[in-house]
Amino acid sequence: MEPPPKPDESDCCNSGCIPCILDVYQDQLKKDLKLQKKLHDGTRKINCMSLTSYSIFRVIRIEKHTRDCNLYTFEYLRAKTPPTNLPSASVLYDPGQHFLLRAPVNIETSQKAYTPIYQENQPSDQFTILVKLYKTGKMSQYFRNMTIGMETSWRGPYGDYKVSYSNKFMLFIAQGTGIAPFYTIIRDILQNDECYTFLTLYFCCHVVNVLLRDELYKMRENWNFKYELFVSSGCEDECPKKYEEVINYSKMKEADVQRYLERVRGCKVLICGAQSFCDNVKNMLVKCGLMDSDITIF
Repeated sequence: MEPPPKPDESDCCNSGCIPCILDVYQDQLKKDLKLQKKLHDGTRKINCMSLTSYSIFRVIRIEKHTRDCNLYTFEYLRAKTPPTNLPSASVLYDPGQHFLLRAPVNIETSQKAYTPIYQENQPSDQFTILVKLYKTGKMSQYFRNMTIGMETSWRGPYGDYKVSYSNKFMLFIAQGTGIAPFYTIIRDILQNDECYTFLTLYFCCHVVNVLLRDELYKMRENWNFKYELFVSSGCEDECPKKYEEVINYSKMKEADVQRYLERVRGCKVLICGAQSFCDNVKNMLVKCGLMDSDITIF
């Protein structure tokens, strides 16, 4: 295993990114030294994604998911810096982590975080993301112009959240594409046969944007998972319920959060969505008596 490649000074966009690629490089040098001490048998998988340099992935699939959201699948092509070829490398990440996409937009270069989501039987050198396409926005335009075979630059994974299998109750509150990290985390917990955590998802969305709905509905087959939809626009005719599916045709309110918390003790809550959404939900939780230490914002 080689030490992490040193990024070029030009890789820093001077936009105050968190994390900055130069800071990440220094941190990875320290971690690499620790890893070298742990490797004895040479069986550790090689990650084709790096925290400090970009890897090239080509677009291999574009699928329409909802009216304004697409699924994009990428396949590893090569590293941007030596070593130039890692034929046996895999895309390795922990549930809930995200990647950074570097995209040339007009005369500028933009970066944005995207969370890979689980796809059944997906090869290890591929990953899939869920992207909402806004009417305006540099990255939305970049994805609209994306074509099969196009080369893209990625680095990662980032995110320090570690899945715990010891919690008794967990409540996930997501808005829009904020469902992406939670879908992967929830699925990971459900795959652990020795975990007995009760998982509940509150998903706040618009009628045209109930993302991963079929996947969530299928996960209801697990005894310890359930979800509720809060559809802020539309009515039952526009978003009919599936069998035994719980849909609230209104925005999520403090009373909805209180209703859940009154039934459980020792609950951990995860929130993901727009900053204003996360702040508002956290205020609801605190008013309902939840401690800051029991709340995680993505």
